[in-house]
Amino acid sequence: MHLQVTELFPFLPWIRGYRKLHLRPDVIAGLTVAVMAVPQSMAYALIAGLPVQYGLYASIVPTVIGALWGSSSHLITGPTTATSLVVLGTLTQLAEPYTQNYVHFAFLLAFMAGGVRIIMGLARLGALLNFVAHSVILGFTAGAAMLIAFHQVPHLLGLDIRKSSMFLESLWEVLTHLHRTDLITLGLGVTTVAIIVTIRRFRPGWPAALIALVVVGAAVALLHLDRYGVRVVGAIPRSLPPLAFPRLSAWNDFAMLAPGALAIAILGLLEAISSARAIAGHTRQRLNVNQEFIGQGLANVSASLFSGYPVSGSFTRSALNFRSGAKTPMSGIVSGAGVAVLVLIAAPFAAVLPVSALAGVIVLAAVEMVDLSGIKRAMRSTRSDGAVLVVTLLSTVFLQLAFAIYIGVLLSIGLHLAKTAHPRIYSNLPDLRTGKMVPTIHGEICCQMDIVRIQGSVFFGSATFVQENLLRRLKSHPGMANLLMRMHDVNILDASGVHALEVVLEEVVNRGGGLYFSALNPRVFQVFKNSGLLRGVGETHVRTTTRAAIRQAMMETFCPAVCALCEVVVFLECPELKNGNWEIFGEGTKPRSCPISREMNVDKRASAA
Repeated sequence: MHLQVTELFPFLPWIRGYRKLHLRPDVIAGLTVAVMAVPQSMAYALIAGLPVQYGLYASIVPTVIGALWGSSSHLITGPTTATSLVVLGTLTQLAEPYTQNYVHFAFLLAFMAGGVRIIMGLARLGALLNFVAHSVILGFTAGAAMLIAFHQVPHLLGLDIRKSSMFLESLWEVLTHLHRTDLITLGLGVTTVAIIVTIRRFRPGWPAALIALVVVGAAVALLHLDRYGVRVVGAIPRSLPPLAFPRLSAWNDFAMLAPGALAIAILGLLEAISSARAIAGHTRQRLNVNQEFIGQGLANVSASLFSGYPVSGSFTRSALNFRSGAKTPMSGIVSGAGVAVLVLIAAPFAAVLPVSALAGVIVLAAVEMVDLSGIKRAMRSTRSDGAVLVVTLLSTVFLQLAFAIYIGVLLSIGLHLAKTAHPRIYSNLPDLRTGKMVPTIHGEICCQMDIVRIQGSVFFGSATFVQENLLRRLKSHPGMANLLMRMHDVNILDASGVHALEVVLEEVVNRGGGLYFSALNPRVFQVFKNSGLLRGVGETHVRTTTRAAIRQAMMETFCPAVCALCEVVVFLECPELKNGNWEIFGEGTKPRSCPISREMNVDKRASAA
């Protein structure tokens, strides 16, 4: 396969065409995002069970790589709340949080998740995200928000308890240690939240989280509150991200990390693509989803090589980037560089930063994650949407996070298949006044042929239902030997559907009749040809219009004796056919002779009458 240079380096076109007038807005937007990214990244690292510097490292090189190899002009890559929580849930099974082994497992997890995303991008699997219902995202996000907020309760209260990714275990730990709450620590956390809420209300353009952390950190430094039991972040390395690679010992647990890596890959892609699409809806930018897969994959691989952990597209930082006036991906490059500069300058300040203050930042971020309007809309829309949302939410809270994503996705696909597995099938008759096909009234149908309309696809999920429905119709009319299927609304036919139609064909042929079709779309007609079904049915039995198919069936397989005894008038031709006049189809046209079995059915019906 021949690859073009722009496919390997997708950033070359916009760099070559970069205009000087874009530099100032890109720099301002990038620096604005960097100011937000520093406190966020530190807070998200705590969610993931990692020292805060690894959150900062994950906001430097991965952010630059994501901007260069992605397709969105505004998407900012870095740590996110949901991804950080999945990292915690995956790694706590293998190592104790904040330990060196745990850190190396995080590096490996980023490498694996990145590899999955790159493979999906190269395989052009971007369309697969369309099969993940929005209800899954809503349910997982709400459940993750609940877990994220709850996991910060020990930090807010100053409790030193055993960490667990399971909600019930964590709840029991908090309740049994609640009497040990440190009021000073709690006060600092509440103060942080109050400052952020106040600034956002009266000065929404200001970096609220950063200001709050500076104020609270200054209070700790001036009053020496760390001497009174207030837990602080402590000194972090004043350096750029060091080169790193997962230790060989970490690779021994590759199989155990695989489910979590796949879950992070899927969740991260959903976060990134949904964020990029939301902004593209305003900018009208055309996104290359497969290229975004590759960009997010390379960003994660770079995170593993530069002391970071799994990253994704951040909606909050991307939205801020867009609102700040960014024009090109250069703002993402500036953001990564800005975080690096801030790490070098402000690293000593983290030594007096209270952990409870970061916990306050995280709690507010968790609250903002919950889309209440979206949840209400999904719950009101359909039962299946509501069920997927609730099940995903409960699975997120009470089960392992990786499995919660799988459960939500599989349930949404399963419910969709359940709907499509039962296409609507109903009998039609022509209106004698207008000639249009209308649903039958009081169950009246032609004695020789049922005309059915199928609304839905005939594929492996629905083939059995379609087959049983059609055979049941034939069974309820022993003297009827023909079946006409109107295929206007059938867009998909596969091998299982072909087999179902062959079973029905065998039944009508045994009765001396035929199977007819009208209005096949080109794709379905091609399946008829490729599978041999067209040859089995007969080329004359497939017509472009229902009217033509009806007349073809009358000429080829209608039995005069059945028409003579039939008590209903369904077609305009019925009066003539009851009188045995087959020349309405052309001079010299004569009816086919009826098979003995059909004549016997006619005699039985006549006796019953």
